[in-house]
Amino acid sequence: MTGRHQKPASNGNSNSSNDSSGNDKHHHHHHRRDRSNSHHHHESHRKPQSKSDLWKGSINKDIGNSIIVQMVGMESANHTVYARVDPDCAASPESLASISIGKVIEIMVDEGWRHVVKDILEKHVHVETADSYPKAGELLQLGAVWLVNETAYAAGDSAHARRLSPKDENDTPDWKDMTLRVHYVPDRFFVAHEFDWTKYCKGLLLDNCTSAIINGRKAHVPMTGLPDEKDGVIVYEDYDIGFAVLNKPGGMPSHSTISNHAEDVISMFAAALKQRRIGTSTEHPFLSLPLRVEPEMHGLIVAATKKEFCTFMTKQLESTSASESDGVTHPTTSSNAGEFKTYRCLVCIRDPNDIDRIEKMVNRTIEHYVDVRSPTPKTFVRNKPKASNHEWQHCLMKITSVGSQASNFRAACVMSKYSDSNDFTLAHRLWGPNMEHPAEDLGVQYVMQIDVQLLTKCPHQIRGQLAALGIPIVGDAPYGGGTCEMRMHRHMWRRMAVQICHLEFSLPKWDEETEHTGEKKRVLVNDDEKKCVFHLNTAWWSDYLLDYERYSPVTTLDTTNVQQVLDVNCMSL
Repeated sequence: MTGRHQKPASNGNSNSSNDSSGNDKHHHHHHRRDRSNSHHHHESHRKPQSKSDLWKGSINKDIGNSIIVQMVGMESANHTVYARVDPDCAASPESLASISIGKVIEIMVDEGWRHVVKDILEKHVHVETADSYPKAGELLQLGAVWLVNETAYAAGDSAHARRLSPKDENDTPDWKDMTLRVHYVPDRFFVAHEFDWTKYCKGLLLDNCTSAIINGRKAHVPMTGLPDEKDGVIVYEDYDIGFAVLNKPGGMPSHSTISNHAEDVISMFAAALKQRRIGTSTEHPFLSLPLRVEPEMHGLIVAATKKEFCTFMTKQLESTSASESDGVTHPTTSSNAGEFKTYRCLVCIRDPNDIDRIEKMVNRTIEHYVDVRSPTPKTFVRNKPKASNHEWQHCLMKITSVGSQASNFRAACVMSKYSDSNDFTLAHRLWGPNMEHPAEDLGVQYVMQIDVQLLTKCPHQIRGQLAALGIPIVGDAPYGGGTCEMRMHRHMWRRMAVQICHLEFSLPKWDEETEHTGEKKRVLVNDDEKKCVFHLNTAWWSDYLLDYERYSPVTTLDTTNVQQVLDVNCMSL
């Protein structure tokens, strides 16, 4: 049986309108420590050791003319290899000077493939795709290779590494003191290539799909920005003020990671900006994200294309953070945060009675505390412990609506043993085809769409608070929502059913201010009279729910009978 909860005629709901330590001048980065392996530990506070100790147990590859390439870390769990030309080998100085960075990477990649084949044959390791093991040139394009000063490294200094690019491929460093750090199985975010970062979203051309309203008027989409085969990501651009609103794909980071400097929002959109500005400027375009967004999140984000706008938005956000750190929780609103967001989520319902329970929470403030120092999944509790060494932060949010706005049901059933049922189909479209009964394995009976507004800003807040309510987000494996796999063009990535569906902020205006030197400079100041409002009506799971409703019989179930219906329907599961 296919069961879905139909919306009541009126329920009072409202629908409110990774990281790099490289030297990129105009990228806004969140630094993080490198990971380590058994041979080389590249944290910022390592115990100094001799240079000879760094190469104990190395693989030594004779490539001819008495030249030896050394490699350590081939068996490391994080696939990080250090490689160099042995400075003490019998080769002549001229021969050593002829070995380029690209050559050493090629030798390391060949050796890496030998280990992969060995693991496949001996350990039966499954290789998802050959793209997981890029060639030397692609490793440089991805930014997965770093040049390390060995003397500084041995002394415990990790601030010396430099990310290499394709233009460094033919360089020949001083191998007496330089080493390559190669992340030969880099992080990959293939979803980045499914979109055209130079084009606007197709949804802007469709009714009730994507909207951009500037000062009360619908924004213009230029003819040159219309998407072709691939959908675009641009929702709106303001060249004068210096910002763009993007529809970020889920499953890719906002900033580069230590092993991938190409498949993130900053890198992809910066390359698109540079491509569109060919002939007008030779400089690398300024680009920054004033607010970081988790890799799993998709939807509306703001990118600053001018320093002045980045400064303006950063000050707005900092003023909010300062007010929240004074010991009293100040709910974030469009007036004090400079930015107003609504998040759309598809959540797991394990107990049918939770459907009414969650609906009764609509427009009520939901309160938790999070231990920000706890690992993922972070600890969320209803009441703050009185005596604790943990660092607890106050979390407040509101559920503003329940159920799909485009349809007439609150929740969709995903539990069924029949492979030709809509319930079975929906479950496999959400969680992927690898599990025979994904909903049953996760203990999920229904899925329900909700809209959420955050009143505070804490790590993992939406994910953790919803999980603490017993309704984890679909695809949020750490918090109990299972794994959603998307496969396309021989690639696979994971996604989570959470989207920034609504974004609004005041459009700033240009003004002048006098510096202490007496000089005047142009700055952006707040203008409450002009508003930017952006909205997405569809998410990646929207078509799944529409198909479910289209091919399912309408059944209005109240919660007093739901469990009896499910018991009858699921007796033979």
